[in-house]
Amino acid sequence: MSGSGEPTTYWQALAVAADQGHLFLNEEAAQQCHTACDTYIQRLRIHQERARVLSNVSGWGDFDMGLQLQDIFAKKAVGGENNMVDVLQSHIDVVEEMKVVFNKFFTSTHDVDKANAAGIEVEGPR
Repeated sequence: MSGSGEPTTYWQALAVAADQGHLFLNEEAAQQCHTACDTYIQRLRIHQERARVLSNVSGWGDFDMGLQLQDIFAKKAVGGENNMVDVLQSHIDVVEEMKVVFNKFFTSTHDVDKANAAGIEVEGPR
């Protein structure tokens, strides 16, 4: 988040809304979304590793044009402007923010359940 305390992304704003009680999602749906996020992040990380392998481009010959093409393609995979590894990382970062939002719904449900159970233990059933 930014220094002013305001959310900087859409998903950070949703997290704040959830904290303030303005956003609701049942625990089961939140858990399924959280699990889907984990699965998607795993796929994105696999693609990142494949992109890193693509940075080792060869076979373009020894001529200047071949070496230039080799460099261009390697930088599209890793290290260049808008390279694949960085783009995939930006997607991973967003999905991590999504997980934070979904986590709030099953974490808060468990916290309420624990508080209710503690109250019943202290006061006993009525």
